Amino acid sequence: MRVRVMLPVEIYDILNNKSFVGKIVDISSGGVSIVTPEELTIQTPVSLTFTFEDTIYKKVPADIVREEKKQKEKYLGSAFFDLDPQARSQLENTIKKVHLKNLKGLRKETIYNIYR
Repeated sequence: MRVRVMLPVEIYDILNNKSFVGKIVDISSGGVSIVTPEELTIQTPVSLTFTFEDTIYKKVPADIVREEKKQKEKYLGSAFFDLDPQARSQLENTIKKVHLKNLKGLRKETIYNIYR
């Protein structure tokens, strides 16, 4: 399950000993999609720090697995590896809650628009 979000993320490029920021645009328990103007090649190991629904995830190890350019921004797909089982479980549960909340909001909005 994957949900759309807009979260700031601190990205640490392990190979180049460089930190920068980006935006997480969607998240699953297996990884995140990031938008950034920075250059990162596929298979670059990174460490990600972000807050999702009041939980701070610090230095989550990930690899860049996909890259797509759209205008001046790069969309990078990352895959978590070696994520603590407790953190993964918490992330999965939070994603399910956000997904359900989004569905309820969508249904309410749809019903509202039909009867306007």
